[in-house]
Amino acid sequence: MGLQAFDQIKQKKPISKNQRYIQFANCVARALTREVGGQWEVVVFEDKTLNAFALPGNKIGIHTGLIELVDNQDQLAAVIGHEIAHVLARHSNERLSQKMAVNTGLSLTQAVLAPQSALGQTAIGLLGVGAQYGILLPYSRTHESEADILGLDIMAKAGFDPRESIKLWQKMDAASKGGTPPEFLSTHPSHSTRIKDLSEHMPIALDYRQQAIAAGKHPRCRK
Repeated sequence: MGLQAFDQIKQKKPISKNQRYIQFANCVARALTREVGGQWEVVVFEDKTLNAFALPGNKIGIHTGLIELVDNQDQLAAVIGHEIAHVLARHSNERLSQKMAVNTGLSLTQAVLAPQSALGQTAIGLLGVGAQYGILLPYSRTHESEADILGLDIMAKAGFDPRESIKLWQKMDAASKGGTPPEFLSTHPSHSTRIKDLSEHMPIALDYRQQAIAAGKHPRCRK
């Protein structure tokens, strides 16, 4: 389902040709994925919304709007690390299993074979990219909080500065004040809760970063 969803998104959304953005996104993503293993495909989409996502099957999508917002590699790493964490924690699998157990039974399984159908689109929405299809089926706030902490650890272990995650969410908070909240924030914990949780975990993340630096991990990704 993750592979099908990513293929559909690539067909429907324009892919950026901005080489500077593409190199920047790939540089950050490579440093992060080295910590978790596997081969990951990274695609930058020409889209002004502040969004990024990762899908089962090791797929990462990043919108140009998010790249334009961040100040540095560490802030982008905070978002991508969060999204990778959703995949590692198998959050979409949990959501799909819960949905099937509650009210859809085998029909949702069959929808995987027909992703263009209404039910198939709902199934894809369960992967956490439902907004791409006009279907809002967000991860739970518990999942979001888990991904925040796991993502913070991933970025720190890769050598990125976890303190920049706080600045990133503050920037996202400021961006949401201008009207419609950014798509990335529409289903997430409150900004104050998120920053509080990240701050409490920061000493552990900083220790991971010190270990990464001692091991010679120094990401140098320029926007």
